[in-house]
Amino acid sequence: GLTTGAGTKVDITLKLAQLQNLVKRDPSGYREDYEAQIQRLKSECGILTIAPQGVVDPATEELIQFAAATASSSYKGKESNRIAAILIGLLVGEEPDIDEEDDDEDELKDNKNGPKTKKNTNKNMHNNKQLHTMTTMLPSAALQLPRDVRKTCVSALILMRNKGALEPLRLLELFFRLMAVVPDKTLREILYKHMVNDIRNINKKGKRDDKVNRAIQSFLHRVVATHGQEKRGNETASALSCEENATDIAAKRATDMVCELYRRQVWTDDRTVAILATAVESKNTTVASRAMRFFLNIEDKMALDSAEKEEHQWDASQKINYHSFSRKTKTRINHVKRQIGNRNKQQRKREGVGTDDWMDVRDDNGVEIAKKLYPAIELLRDPSGLAESVLKRLKNPKSSIPYTNKLLMMNFVTRLVGNHELMLLNLYPFLQKYMGGHQRDVTGILAYSVQACHENVPPDEVYGILKTIAHNFVTERCSEEQIAVGINAIRAICSRVPSVLSIEDSKESLETNVASATFDVEAFVRDIAAFSNHRDRSVSIAGKSYQNFIREKYPTLLQGKNRGLKGSALHKQKTKPMRFGEQKVSHGVEGADLLLEYEGKRAAYMKEQERLEQQQEEEDNASVEVDMVGMADEEEEGEEAPDLVVVDPKEGAASATDGDNNDEDGGGGVEEDEEELLDLSKMTQDERNKLKAQISSTRIFSAGDFVKMKKLVEREERARRDPREAARRKRAIARGEEFDELSEDDFDSDDGDSEDEVRIKGAVNPDMIMAEAKRKRKSKAEKLQKILSGRDAFETKMRAGGSTNTEKERKKNFLMTKSGRRCRTKGRGKGGLSEKRGHGGMDGKKKQIGHEAKKRRRKV
Repeated sequence: GLTTGAGTKVDITLKLAQLQNLVKRDPSGYREDYEAQIQRLKSECGILTIAPQGVVDPATEELIQFAAATASSSYKGKESNRIAAILIGLLVGEEPDIDEEDDDEDELKDNKNGPKTKKNTNKNMHNNKQLHTMTTMLPSAALQLPRDVRKTCVSALILMRNKGALEPLRLLELFFRLMAVVPDKTLREILYKHMVNDIRNINKKGKRDDKVNRAIQSFLHRVVATHGQEKRGNETASALSCEENATDIAAKRATDMVCELYRRQVWTDDRTVAILATAVESKNTTVASRAMRFFLNIEDKMALDSAEKEEHQWDASQKINYHSFSRKTKTRINHVKRQIGNRNKQQRKREGVGTDDWMDVRDDNGVEIAKKLYPAIELLRDPSGLAESVLKRLKNPKSSIPYTNKLLMMNFVTRLVGNHELMLLNLYPFLQKYMGGHQRDVTGILAYSVQACHENVPPDEVYGILKTIAHNFVTERCSEEQIAVGINAIRAICSRVPSVLSIEDSKESLETNVASATFDVEAFVRDIAAFSNHRDRSVSIAGKSYQNFIREKYPTLLQGKNRGLKGSALHKQKTKPMRFGEQKVSHGVEGADLLLEYEGKRAAYMKEQERLEQQQEEEDNASVEVDMVGMADEEEEGEEAPDLVVVDPKEGAASATDGDNNDEDGGGGVEEDEEELLDLSKMTQDERNKLKAQISSTRIFSAGDFVKMKKLVEREERARRDPREAARRKRAIARGEEFDELSEDDFDSDDGDSEDEVRIKGAVNPDMIMAEAKRKRKSKAEKLQKILSGRDAFETKMRAGGSTNTEKERKKNFLMTKSGRRCRTKGRGKGGLSEKRGHGGMDGKKKQIGHEAKKRRRKV
């Protein structure tokens, strides 16, 4: 009833919102009212467990929220565990497991922040044991629970977890059980989103808990590894099928969660990759496919996320709130300054301009490239065993795997072989079976075959693939597009396994090497290169690309007329690829001998320049002195003075009748001990290797020395490959430009992989070997980009001087030019754009009318 008076309180047990406020203020004073509400909650939950389809009191949901909010704030500890057990029991349809031991005041404290006792340790051990024996089956009472009540219980448990009243593993196990069997899609999305965000919050900066991470990862690993394996002896066949289906759903959700956490860069360690490697070996096709797609596409997705994040930061920095219609306070003025500073920082970052002299590590492009070169597929602990397992399942004739999944498995296995350079020799005969001309998605299979090739593959295994591609694609009975695709695939395989082009010269090696005897490499190469003269454009492009590749690697295999200028130079130098098993041994820092030669010649050149300048100064001084003496003699002796002085311009000194000057000039010659300069062209390769090793072991190179050595090596390589480059160097030496500073633009290496191959090691896109039958129609943005680049290129070649007459006419007023002949005759001859000069077209030349070709506009 309602009581009044001093020191009394109002009985408001039915107003839960006010009671919650009072309990937070005075937990001990309102403990009895709180216990009464909890007893009411237990009775309501018991009724719902027995009869879940009955009528639900609307106040039950409010009571659940009251219990969760109050227990997680005022009675955190054993009381919060009791409320969580009640709600979890309601969700799973079981009696709550509540520990009815002594209720001390210490139990009301936060167990997370308080000291760990023996009791808490035993409880954690019990929870871990329960996780090991997790089952996804739920009683029918839990499945028939009303959706609103189930959603309210989940929200209450999430509230308790966010306030630190529950451990993450306890909710993780419950939510996985619910996600596997509950038909409510909205609730499943809420559960999944909470688990991902909860793990992200655990791994925030300054809050990372590796022990909790290991426990969660172990739990997810068990979910992925043991799905579909739980069976009970007394259950029916339908129950078994439901349980297997539920465990599969849990495994799918666990795989998606791990992939999402890796993509968001929350878990990027080898334990996360091990979970997904276990998922690859799953018997469930969906789970295995999701894991394999993760390994194949995660780099692209993370790069896309990074680009979107940068674009979002850029867009946000451009929107500045100037507080134009607010009172200008000091805080608002500082806010505007910070926004402008952020915009300028993003602008400099977008333009690639460093803000400070010391570059931040996060802004270093080299770090980003290194991250891209180390994808998730490189973190696998046993790539060879995983590849063998997937290939064994792929080759099993009894396994009913859809063809799309087979292609995905081929892509994954070949990517593993290419990235880790594995020796999986039974893979190559298996791929040959799918290289038919009318095979579905055969271009992708050819790309996967290229992925599976690397330098350590024996040439005998690759010869079979080359023969199959040549017989099925590079023949006259095939279409032009098939021929082009086949030639491109052959070129890509030969570029990855250059040892297939090496042939033995001696008869003994031909007898021992059976593959070389059965596979005529020279004839094969010349047959493929002959397609460079094919009538179809796409085939000729593929043939010429293959011919250019052979010119770089082994021009001896081509005929003399097909070697070209660079190929002939390399043929004279006997350039050929290394044989299988050969390794290039380094004898020191590459380019150390070239650096020593460059520095020696440059020092001699600079010394000679100083001597010439000094000599020129002496000549100038001597000529001035002679002129002064001549002027003095002219004043004294008149016109006879010029006969006494003779200036020799060749020697650069004044010759007078006085013999002392001649003696001084004769004795003033510079005597130099000319040291013999280093010339690498006169040294053998062994001598150069010894010199390189000696310099590398006795000298400490600076960062500038490494840059110079790289450029010198590239310059020597270009001169070795291109005779015109060697002639260009000779002309530069003759002009005295030999020791000019090395330019950054002059040294572009063409030996590297393409952008996609550098960013994602080993990946081959099927578009790389597609035929270029027709020129693709460019979009409006691409056309505009080409136009702008052409304008820039034109402006760089601007002539010296002012504007031309044509440009001046464009700037004239129209009233000044409308009566001119050019304006009056413009547009005549509507019959066509061109007409022949002369009478009757005897001249044979055409004159363009209607629109006169003019010079391109320049920017003013």
